[in-house]
Amino acid sequence: MINEKQRRLGARLRALRQLRGMTQEQLAEHADLHPTYVAKIEAGMRLPSLEALERLAAALGVSVASIVRAMDEEEGAISEEDFIVEVKELLKDCSEGQRDFLWSFIQLLKRYEISLPPTK
Repeated sequence: MINEKQRRLGARLRALRQLRGMTQEQLAEHADLHPTYVAKIEAGMRLPSLEALERLAAALGVSVASIVRAMDEEEGAISEEDFIVEVKELLKDCSEGQRDFLWSFIQLLKRYEISLPPTK
């Protein structure tokens, strides 16, 4: 039976991997783990050891805490640290014009205290 916390941890791991454009095989290789083991963690069927979590976090460029935190967060919730990591990853492929536009947009939101509805 799949534990809900294990499922959330696996989903977080999968999201981080996909955000970086990695396959399960690539992540497994970078973390020096077997691809089947990574697949089972992502599916919520296995709870990784601390050593495996450390390897996965290093391969993904995040902290162990940011992965483990997913076990206690609500579905879809994201920590500030993870948000910053994901924004930085998305900005890498933006042109200078796109980055300028996004910066102006963020400043407008802040200046006029515009609240956006939740995404859920």
